[in-house]
Amino acid sequence: MKFKSFWILYLILVFPAISFSQPFQERTGSWMLGGGMGINEDPSLIAFRLGLDYYITDEISVGPLAQYGIRDDDYIFGLSGVVKYSAILAQNKVVRPYGEVGIGYVEFDCEDLFDGKKKTTYLFPVGGGFEFKMADQLSLDVNILFNLSQEIFLSLIIGVNYIF
Repeated sequence: MKFKSFWILYLILVFPAISFSQPFQERTGSWMLGGGMGINEDPSLIAFRLGLDYYITDEISVGPLAQYGIRDDDYIFGLSGVVKYSAILAQNKVVRPYGEVGIGYVEFDCEDLFDGKKKTTYLFPVGGGFEFKMADQLSLDVNILFNLSQEIFLSLIIGVNYIF
């Protein structure tokens, strides 16, 4: 129940800020630090995401992505390098859809996977989302990520990005 209350409060506080947003600024040569929280396909497993992107052009960025899922004594940790394409929409200057793909590794330590043994294997994160401009250097990020490995898992994350 606490988890559900948290999300309701989060949405009430964050989404009104979108209406005060301004057009996105040029990103070439900028860094973006982003983080968020959400759920995996197992709602009892809380997911966290932390990324650092460097914009090569206004639309293409590269950087590391760390993911962490936790429940009681179980966890999933993934680290990968990703390439992201953020589209610039001509008619809408406050929303940017994006897609991302990467390669890395993931460590599973879950009772219900791999007979309860810790396992490290490859990881191919593939996904996308939307950025909603809130201020010159701040945006709200909604992301869905399909993590392809020996065990496929899905993450839905809501967070914020800071551009510097």
